[in-house]
Amino acid sequence: MYRSAALAVPLLILSACAGAAGPRDLPAGPASPPAADACGAATLDRYLNLLPTADTKAAIAGAVGDRRIRYIAPGDAVTMDYSPARLNVELGEDGRIKRFRCG
Repeated sequence: MYRSAALAVPLLILSACAGAAGPRDLPAGPASPPAADACGAATLDRYLNLLPTADTKAAIAGAVGDRRIRYIAPGDAVTMDYSPARLNVELGEDGRIKRFRCG
């Protein structure tokens, strides 16, 4: 008798959480997609194939404004977190800038 009562109590609690309206519809996705170039990557083509010297890095920082910039060399460990305003500067095997992307 106590065993059936112990099983019935959690079921009553769960049924109370469902509410009278039933399950709610979840939105299909984000209300608006993030801007494709929120980090300013599209404006930096003139820096492709340059070495990331202090002067080049300062020029890139000046071109994109106040935001985080991450330089990624081949084999570097990077976090998988996505930040649309962060500029990623990818370097090639030769150490030169090969790609700009947001994230």
